[in-house]
Amino acid sequence: MSNHSPESDDALGARLRTELRRYSAPAYLRGSIAGTAEPPRARPSWLAPTLAAAATALVLVLASIPFLPRILPADPTERLVRSVVAEHTRALMWGARRPEVVPTALPWLTQESGIGLRKFFVGDDRLVFVGAEPVYLEGRRGMALYYRDGDGHLVNYTVLPWPGLPLPESRRVQIENRWRPALMSDSGFSAWVWRQGDLACFIVSDMVSESDVERFKDYFVRLRVATEPVPAN
Repeated sequence: MSNHSPESDDALGARLRTELRRYSAPAYLRGSIAGTAEPPRARPSWLAPTLAAAATALVLVLASIPFLPRILPADPTERLVRSVVAEHTRALMWGARRPEVVPTALPWLTQESGIGLRKFFVGDDRLVFVGAEPVYLEGRRGMALYYRDGDGHLVNYTVLPWPGLPLPESRRVQIENRWRPALMSDSGFSAWVWRQGDLACFIVSDMVSESDVERFKDYFVRLRVATEPVPAN
């Protein structure tokens, strides 16, 4: 029977480690061993285009959020304000569909919108006239005039035929002892709303802070005094 034991194996291993000479592996041998190793996994060629497409889709979804259907208010005035604000948001993001110059294009605008202008605000040192276009909101044709102030705020004056549009008394604001438009808000925008004969008029902008209210009142006065829309015959 052999006298082999684990202790003798350990002693032999220790002796070999201390007494045997060690040699470095040749460079070519190290290269051969490295060459047989599994290469690092490369990112699939389809991954980058897929991530880019996903990012683009996310941007498009975020951009379309303002135009997604929402629960409409039961109040007809609030519903109409929401439609006008949505149109303002579209113009703010993408620009007017066909910005026309008034009064040059006024005959065409009157024909397309059903709204005539006996006079209109041409702009001044506070508001610069950008253009006008016909709009179609809540099943009614109308007209939108666009202005921009020195701080880059887009100011939208919209007119729609809407006889007897109710105005919420609790939202009315006295301005210069002459007018009492309603100040309403939706989706981060403010809107002056008033009736002018059988027409419903709106002035919309993103001026919602308390510090903006006085300037927004000033814009109302400038547009209200100098603009006179009438139903086209």
